[in-house]
Amino acid sequence: MTFPEEQVAWLLANREKIFRYIFIPQFLAAAIFLSFGYATGQVHARLLLRSARAQGTIVGFKSALISHRSGSGSSTYSTIYEPLIEFTANDRAFRVQEWKGSESRAGLGWSVPVIYDPADPSVAMMDRGLWNWLPWAPFFAIGLVVGLASLKGLFVFLSSSSRPRILPPSPRAKISTTI
Repeated sequence: MTFPEEQVAWLLANREKIFRYIFIPQFLAAAIFLSFGYATGQVHARLLLRSARAQGTIVGFKSALISHRSGSGSSTYSTIYEPLIEFTANDRAFRVQEWKGSESRAGLGWSVPVIYDPADPSVAMMDRGLWNWLPWAPFFAIGLVVGLASLKGLFVFLSSSSRPRILPPSPRAKISTTI
């Protein structure tokens, strides 16, 4: 047999074993996706779920240097500008730095919607509609689906290993009937 045919034959011959233990890599993948979703989106999720809204104004920009690494290992740098937004909440003025920047300084003086935490208005972000859910929410959703699939696999594994297996009769076994 050639290279891929041997692996395909092995996979087909061991299909039951593979499906029995597939929940383990599923669980690991789910943990990675959920961890990334949590790490990148915990503040944003809290803001989106328990937020108040206000109108703010872009009052300035803060530059940030971003590095890009090429396949050959060399790095190039570019500058992005993160807007500084001022808004009023609870009769107090707050200034926050938006974490999503752009390569231009366009928008100085523009009025923008702001989402903020009523308990701590210094935690805020510009309301960008559906873009508020990126990049963390798709990773969290994928991790949740894969995690549920791995839990189902774990329960199937545990239930199949706890019940006794009934083996079919051996073809060599002689069945005798006496009348």
